[in-house]
Amino acid sequence: MNEIEARKKYFEAIGNERKIERLLKQLQEIENPSALLLAYCAACESMMAQFSWNPYTKLAQVNKSFDLFAEAINEDSQNTEIRFLRFSVQHNVPDFLRKNREFEEDKTVLVENFDKADFDTEFRTFLIGYLKDSGRFEKSELEVLR
Repeated sequence: MNEIEARKKYFEAIGNERKIERLLKQLQEIENPSALLLAYCAACESMMAQFSWNPYTKLAQVNKSFDLFAEAINEDSQNTEIRFLRFSVQHNVPDFLRKNREFEEDKTVLVENFDKADFDTEFRTFLIGYLKDSGRFEKSELEVLR
């Protein structure tokens, strides 16, 4: 599975436990995944937490997700897509689980590198909409996202 396939499958699977679980398994089977594939694995781990009824399982999955994101960012710290994925996970977890330093760091990298990212028009438009709708960016920051 390449990175574009992972992106497509990930966004098609949002909200569907079986699809997320299947994608997570496929990503976990990849030997030596790229940093971006690792980030998609991290995002899937976090999404699986929403389907668990056990709070300990939820917490374990979110923590595993954050560990995988840290590994991915350690490998490719300026990758806009990785930063977006971690931002979106942290945006959606309860405040007490959010790692605020990382959250602000992701916002900064997103703003600084967004124009350099090589995204197709459809994905770029989706990202801009998501970031605007998040309510977590200042107007001046959003102006950069074009």
